[in-house]
Formats: sequence, structure tokens, C-alpha cells
Amino acid sequence: MLALWVKSIEKTLLKITILVVIFSIFLEISYKTLINYLIFLGIIYLISILYILFKMSYKVEIYDDHVFIKNLFTSHNVVYSNFADFFITEGYLQRKFNLHSIYIITKTKNYLLKDLPDAERIYNNIKIQLDNKNIVPYNLVPKEKKTN
Repeated sequence: MLALWVKSIEKTLLKITILVVIFSIFLEISYKTLINYLIFLGIIYLISILYILFKMSYKVEIYDDHVFIKNLFTSHNVVYSNFADFFITEGYLQRKFNLHSIYIITKTKNYLLKDLPDAERIYNNIKIQLDNKNIVPYNLVPKEKKTN
């Protein structure tokens, strides 16, 4: 399972390292403040490891009538008939690391499944279930049939 998440871990650590380097440029680090700076780095990377573990805790299970989304703190059953919009995106770094994010927008709540290594497979499986139920979220309606 960890092998799937390696790219997501690398992307997150790259972003955090870039921010630390930029922030560190403006610090006056001397031999007197070196210990404090190392403590700062330890705290930053500890928090980033916790964030990575939180991202890795997302589980998506696809059923005939709903999608079950679970992370460390919450779980949600998202019924297909409540889908208002549903799409997949990728940013610049996500593209470089072959990751995607899935947005599920319902009538009451929005769900973001960020930096999933197998997002395209999840997206296609959910789209198949929506097609089987004849449910068409707004972004999947052909452009000539959309109404404003």
C-alpha cells in the first residue's frame, strides 16, 4: 500500500522543503541559534509527517448505490442521487508526480479527495456507477444540453 503513496509523500515533502528554504533565507542563523533552527525543522517535518499520514488514511469504497469515504476522523456515505457535480483535477506538481484530486459536490456538502495515486481508477468506477443509475452530475452533461 505504501508503494501507491510514494509519489504523494514525495510531492508533499517537496512543497514543505521549498517553503522551509524560502522561510530560512530570511532567518539569521548563527551558531547560537542553530539548535533552535534544528528544533524548528524537527517540528515542521513532524507536522508534515502527521499531515502525510492523514492524507494516506483516506479510503474510498465504491458500492452500487453510494460511495463510502473514510479518513482518520470521519466517514461518509455519499449517495449517488445526491451528486450535484463530480470531477477530477490535477495541478502542476500533481501532473509531475502522476497524482489527481477528486471533487464530489453534493446537495449538502463537498468532498475533496486530494493527491490520490489511483484517482483515475476511482473516478472511472464512480462514473460507471453513475451511468448505471442514469445520474448525470452537472459537469458531465453535454455542453449543448446545459442550461444556465
